[in-house]
This record gives sequence, C-alpha cells and structure tokens, in this order.
Amino acid sequence: MKEKLNEIKIAALEKLNQVSDLQALESLRVEILGKKGELTQILKGMGSLSKEERPVIGQLANEVRSEIEAKLETVKTAFEEKLRRKTQGRNY
Repeated sequence: MKEKLNEIKIAALEKLNQVSDLQALESLRVEILGKKGELTQILKGMGSLSKEERPVIGQLANEVRSEIEAKLETVKTAFEEKLRRKTQGRNY
C-alpha cells in the first residue's frame, strides 16, 4: 500500500505540472481526491490492514494528501493570478 500511495503522489504531482487551465485542475482534483478518487479508494482499503500498519499507512496517506492539496492550491493560485493580470491588462 505504501508503494501505491507513492505512485499516486508522483503521478498526481506530474499531472499537476501539466494542467493547462482551472477546469482541468478541478477535474484532476476530483480524479485524485474526490469521493471515488484514487487516494480515497486507498483510504477505504485501510480497514483490511493490521492494527500495526494502519497508523503508518494513515500517516503516509495524510502526508500524500497534504502534498497534493498544497500543489493543487499553488497551481490554482498561479492560474488565478495569470487570469487576473490578463483581465487587468484589458482595463488600461
């Protein structure tokens, strides 16, 4: 499960670097973190882990989620800033 979490993180961060607009960003967010997202599916499977494994995998899953969410926010802010500059440029 650790390997799968790391695969999800690496793939998500790569995809986030290639996103071209806010709509694609939102679609990617849902694909990864949504109700039926990849990471959510892993978290649902944690019940099958031993009680010793759960805290370790849970902590790793939370770290992966946090990293992905931080990157999502960074990319979103960059798109919004770009859009704001574009809009302001038209006002002059």
